[in-house]
Amino acid sequence: MPYPTARPPAPNGPGNCPRCLADVIWCTTAKNRVPQMINADRDAAGNTAVRVDHLGRYHSRQLTQERPTPEAGENLHKPHIATSPTCFTPRQPRPPAPRDRRVIRPTRWQR
Repeated sequence: MPYPTARPPAPNGPGNCPRCLADVIWCTTAKNRVPQMINADRDAAGNTAVRVDHLGRYHSRQLTQERPTPEAGENLHKPHIATSPTCFTPRQPRPPAPRDRRVIRPTRWQR
């Protein structure tokens, strides 16, 4: 095959969380275009504005100081990772790499 296989599209639209099976909306973030899970229920205290474009794709953006309120066609939601403790697992720090001390450093006259 001369070309690599195409990546599958990012999940977008209503769905379920793969860990806790809660109802979520898969959105594409406005800044980096990465998929993000948003709670399906609207929340007036939410910090994420979700909108649907003319093709039916869901987009989300964080509320900022420049744009602190939802605009036309946007609804407030909360990110799923912020409200579901079972879905968030903090990263474990890597153990330090072992140093290889089997080699003797050459002295100046051996270089």
